[in-house]
Amino acid sequence: MTDLKHTLVIRPGALGDSVLTLPALHALRLAGAENLLVLGTPASWGFVRQDHNGLRVRDFASSEWLGLFSESALFGECARAALSKIHSAIVYLSGDTTSAERALKAHGVQNVITIPPPLAAGHENAPHASRQLTNGLSPWISAESIEQCHAVHDAAHDCFLILDEMEKHRAMYGIGLDAAPAGGFVAMHPGSGGMKKCWSPQRFARMAVELSCHDGVVPLVFFGPADESTRDAFEAAMPPGVEWQPVESRPLREVLALLSLSRGFIGNDSGVSHLAARVCPTLTIFGPSNRDVWSPIGARVRIVQAPDGRLDSLSVDAVQEAWAELAALNA
Repeated sequence: MTDLKHTLVIRPGALGDSVLTLPALHALRLAGAENLLVLGTPASWGFVRQDHNGLRVRDFASSEWLGLFSESALFGECARAALSKIHSAIVYLSGDTTSAERALKAHGVQNVITIPPPLAAGHENAPHASRQLTNGLSPWISAESIEQCHAVHDAAHDCFLILDEMEKHRAMYGIGLDAAPAGGFVAMHPGSGGMKKCWSPQRFARMAVELSCHDGVVPLVFFGPADESTRDAFEAAMPPGVEWQPVESRPLREVLALLSLSRGFIGNDSGVSHLAARVCPTLTIFGPSNRDVWSPIGARVRIVQAPDGRLDSLSVDAVQEAWAELAALNA
């Protein structure tokens, strides 16, 4: 039986990649992993509970870990100390991983398994990305544990995500509010990691006007560091006098808390949509991406697919109709 008590998971990537890796972490935990060390992109893992002492995140790009990629390079002192406690490692990297596997074993890691990350384009009949990440664990983990891990899809039952009330208060304070408005929030994110996955900010603005003027809620609109042009276009499209609340580049843990305080979320195929699906009803707008592979995981998720994958063909009316149906189901 593979010893998973101290396990290294190498998984760099963006926010969505990290959220989709949660089922794999749960599968490892169910199989006996007490201490998980994730070697990834720290900014993409900022949503996890800070006081969870069974999960640590280290920087994949740090010079400490150069020994993974070249036989002539050395591991740093901190990396060597971390590896001295690791029994098993899962390497979610594409391409030739021979040098990484050899380096890990040379530093005492007894068991190493390599699982290619989900392809960005996705194959027509490929399993969901989260399934691709967990299916590769089958040599070490039972089918029962793998199925059980996929049942954990909301923050209230997720040991890595669960929020406390103080965090929610701090998140509200961070955007200058003491409490949610009387009609509540509906969260929105008009941005994404790639422009080809973005519905136009002008159409998001029309949705925000509808929500504010007819539904009596305040749009809580998120903008990340790469969303400057989207913010400008959205703000220019918003009529004066319509109430809305911007949320700009807040820490991911605060983003998760604010999403949990919202009546729902509307966004593009992006990392924020994956995060929202864990805490509130979520409507995700898909363009060219394969929804069967990349849809957010959650019990209250609805997808709107643009005709022929072209987001400029997706009308505001179609998104409003899908939102009304989702809101009615969760009223």
